[in-house]
Amino acid sequence: MSIISFVGGAAVFSSASGGKVYAFNNINTSANTQVAPANPSRRKITFHNPGDVDIFISPIITAAGVTLTPTTSALGGSFRVFANGGALTVEGECQTAWQALAASSSSKPLTVMDSNL
Repeated sequence: MSIISFVGGAAVFSSASGGKVYAFNNINTSANTQVAPANPSRRKITFHNPGDVDIFISPIITAAGVTLTPTTSALGGSFRVFANGGALTVEGECQTAWQALAASSSSKPLTVMDSNL
């Protein structure tokens, strides 16, 4: 007997997933917004900025186990994703929860794709 299936198909017997997409339209400067939950099976996460303002991405918890709360005047620990199509892909050790903060203005879009493959 053999099992024939495809990634994410009904007969797949693992936590593998071809990708989960999270869509946001509310990234602003007043507070960090969680954009991806922690995922112990994650292998890669991509952040794409379709908006007109740069967005800063950071893990919620640092490698030292400290909560990270960047602001537009204290950006240490964050990665800039440039406006108008910029993207950031993190692979490998990226299982923590992630957050985002806009460089200016309010209610900016961000697309996040989380993959266990």
